[in-house]
Amino acid sequence: MAVFEDGDVEARLLAVEAWIAAGKQVIVIGDLSWETALTDVRRMAVNYILRRQLEALDATVVLAKAGLGHLAVGFVRPALDELLWMLWVKDLPQQHAQELLTAMGRSDGIRSLMAQRVYVGDAVMQELWYPVAFRDAQKKQQTLLEGVLQGFRKQYGWQRGVLPSASWVAKQSGHEDLYDYLHAAASRALHFSMGEVLRHFWGDPHGKLGALKPEFREYRASFALYQLPKLFIDTASACADFFEDAGLLSGDEALLEPYFAAGRIVAQFAAVPLVDANEWNLSPSGRQPWPDGNPPAGRLDY
Repeated sequence: MAVFEDGDVEARLLAVEAWIAAGKQVIVIGDLSWETALTDVRRMAVNYILRRQLEALDATVVLAKAGLGHLAVGFVRPALDELLWMLWVKDLPQQHAQELLTAMGRSDGIRSLMAQRVYVGDAVMQELWYPVAFRDAQKKQQTLLEGVLQGFRKQYGWQRGVLPSASWVAKQSGHEDLYDYLHAAASRALHFSMGEVLRHFWGDPHGKLGALKPEFREYRASFALYQLPKLFIDTASACADFFEDAGLLSGDEALLEPYFAAGRIVAQFAAVPLVDANEWNLSPSGRQPWPDGNPPAGRLDY
């Protein structure tokens, strides 16, 4: 793996932006027909997933240009989960995938509805046009859906929960290492993490602490700009069998070579590791001595 250099961030950003623009000329994500979509809901998943990941890439470019690219690390976990799930469900028997994903989708929707009902109360739900009979019917439907999902749990053998964990799904396609690696980065970006708090604070020998310094923002932005294109390409590859019926249309074939050329430029940039050695106060020559007994500039939890 080539060594990442901080100076790569601006050039990497421009390269990724050019690659995204070229890609939108080659593949156009359109609409699906009801008949096509409902025959195999994996097609709906493919359409949404690739659309969402492209929008996340667009958002990453916008954030990076505004000096907020470090926030784009939060887009990595959804893309990772989408890749892992598609790697699994693409090879399931069509009827199994249809029943599983449909039950998951309906259960998610009802769970949100019931959470809203508990939070706002029945009087407000009535004002929001949800009749009592409808609410009660959905609650009964949720029980039935949970039974369907428990049946799949017994059939496929995940150990806990109504739905399989992301780590279990990763194992089904042999991607445990990728999950373990990126989960460490993405989950901390989405949830409260004291480790994330500590890694954002950097000090100097004079006793001052600063959070989210420009160098750290750029490093995290580069990590997102490195991982998100890779995840998109891998996800698109996993979804390829569904392209024709998932609303993905071929654009101008004359633009294929510019798209590939833009991709080759992006691929020339060095890989960006999850953890920067500077976070551990390490340099190419190893851990540095503390001059005059003072700790070096670096992390608070050094």
